[in-house]
Amino acid sequence: AVGRTTINRDVLMFFTGQEPDHACCVRDITNRGAGLRLNGLNIVPSEFGISFDNFLTMRACRLIWRNGDFVGVAFES
Repeated sequence: AVGRTTINRDVLMFFTGQEPDHACCVRDITNRGAGLRLNGLNIVPSEFGISFDNFLTMRACRLIWRNGDFVGVAFES
């Protein structure tokens, strides 16, 4: 019900307690969440962070759905 903006922009994912960071692509975004392409990443925790600027800032995410290489996330406040 919320209008999505298509951006197709590369981001880095951060999983607590794991290294290294994982590259993925934000396909579309809203103020409440985003659709990500995982680029072959098989296991994704239910909570993780993404950064558009090499971790100068980070958005906390909660996994909502998954369909193969694509996931939907909600931004945590």
